[in-house]
Amino acid sequence: MRAATWTDDNRLTLSDLPAPERGPAETLVRVEACGICGSDLHLYRGELKPFPGSAPGHEIAGTVVESSTFEPGTLVAIEPTLGCGGCGQCRGGAPHRCDSLRLMGMTAPGGLQELVAAPDTHIYPVPGGVDATVASLAEPLAVAVRGINMAELKLGSCVLVLGAGTIGLLSVLLAKRVAAEVAITARYPHQAEIARAFGATQVLEPGSKDLRAWAKEARPDVVIETVGGHADTLAEAVYNVRPGGIVVVLGVFSSRPQIPAFRLVNEEVQLRGAVMYGRSGEGSEFGAAVTLLPELQDQLRAILSTPFPLEQANDAFQTALDKTSGSLKVTVSP
Repeated sequence: MRAATWTDDNRLTLSDLPAPERGPAETLVRVEACGICGSDLHLYRGELKPFPGSAPGHEIAGTVVESSTFEPGTLVAIEPTLGCGGCGQCRGGAPHRCDSLRLMGMTAPGGLQELVAAPDTHIYPVPGGVDATVASLAEPLAVAVRGINMAELKLGSCVLVLGAGTIGLLSVLLAKRVAAEVAITARYPHQAEIARAFGATQVLEPGSKDLRAWAKEARPDVVIETVGGHADTLAEAVYNVRPGGIVVVLGVFSSRPQIPAFRLVNEEVQLRGAVMYGRSGEGSEFGAAVTLLPELQDQLRAILSTPFPLEQANDAFQTALDKTSGSLKVTVSP
């Protein structure tokens, strides 16, 4: 099968790999769409080291080829976090914190290849009327679901989202269902336009006086940080949340950000790290995201650009890196 795999110099090359073999409790899926995530871009920029010869991509949707559980041809989204299933974290509903965690596209085969095999428990049939490209957004939407859950939003609350990438915009979309006011920081006009369409009541320049003035008056109950990287947004979040408020950190930092500890302690700010999504006997946050797809699909389509073919995987990554291109969520269709 064809796959886009990492080279030693953090680029992608078209490769011919053996098709995966389906295990007894697994489903074989033909990948129809795979999104490029910010963590993938960390690999492409050389900030993290990929495994040469492996295929990236963990935002995966496709059709069932072979399964003992699902009908062939069924459109599905794949939850890419592969815990051991037996440790305390997995049994407690947090397989994403498993000591033996494998993540598709990182430490397990990813979606930039024609076929993938995944456990039946991680396969989610997509509701009718939703196409594969929209379905691939189930994964970042699940991250936003996790962030909103950890924020413990109350009806009528005030929320500030830092960063207007995919996760930031999806956080606005979900927060607006509960909060009375949702502000977001955005650097580019196309991000600001989508943010307003998603329900943002204020769009502010990152690090600006306007942001500080707004926060001083609005006193946000929750700040959701989605930038990460080398940004100083963790300090910005702690400074701008109200005393006793909650800061949820979704961004993946490639540096060691400073935290204003004096304010953190004296104002009793609650700082909560969030990664991926959890699951329990009652379901999973990934499953919750899949059920939201039909309701949100019109808005979700607004952040999608035209998919790239597998042969143009490097072009797809370059487009995703270029924030001036007007793209928000770039996908590849193997």
